[in-house]
Amino acid sequence: MRWLYLSIVLILISTVFVTTSIAAAITGDETPWKTRVELSYVQTSGNSDTQTLSGKFSLKNEGPIRRYYLSGNYMQASSDGDETSNKGKLDGSVEQALTEKLFAHLDAGYLRDKFSGYDFRAYGGGGFGYDFIKNQTHTLQGLSSLLYHHDQYATDAGADETGSDAYGGVKLTGKYSWQIRENMKFKETVDYSVSLKDTDRAFIDSITAVEVKINGSVSLGVSYTVNYQVTPPSDDVDKTDTTFLTTLIIDF
Repeated sequence: MRWLYLSIVLILISTVFVTTSIAAAITGDETPWKTRVELSYVQTSGNSDTQTLSGKFSLKNEGPIRRYYLSGNYMQASSDGDETSNKGKLDGSVEQALTEKLFAHLDAGYLRDKFSGYDFRAYGGGGFGYDFIKNQTHTLQGLSSLLYHHDQYATDAGADETGSDAYGGVKLTGKYSWQIRENMKFKETVDYSVSLKDTDRAFIDSITAVEVKINGSVSLGVSYTVNYQVTPPSDDVDKTDTTFLTTLIIDF
């Protein structure tokens, strides 16, 4: 089942990007695509053997009227031979400017987290966003979305819930960035998602990051991610999951 929903998300995202390429060729839009890759690897041995591997990528095209975003990440961690984390995410969005600050957007995504109590979670929908602040030093953006969700419960995690569930939900997002210095940037993103059918099914995700640019295309980053579930599907699953990473960032 998860492959079906992952395929649907991939088809939706691919359709948008193929359509974009065709439209750009017809209109002569030469807005450049920008790619970012982030890599992190940590290994310790001796009194404790730990290993963490993390990778991220993002692809974006920010034209004056329409903007396209595609991103994905994966992390695997183990301690003394036991796997402690295994999760990945793929999502894409399209934004259409309506005024100088107001825009509409469409979104689709797929999340798999082995230790969250869910086999996978998929979503799709759209909404509106607003640029409250947008200058060379600070940006502040707010987004609201109405989404369709499909959650597949894990069958091997002792979940109290079984099978799957489909429901409508609301997602609120806040994004802030601060260009502290020419080569240093602070970023914060907070998401709040809640089911319209059961308000106890809610998720809060926060990513706090600082990036220091070494040269034109290479940066070092530090990030702290918090994933919180109001009501996990199993008592064996912690409500809060946190990740601290240092990463090598390459832009091209």
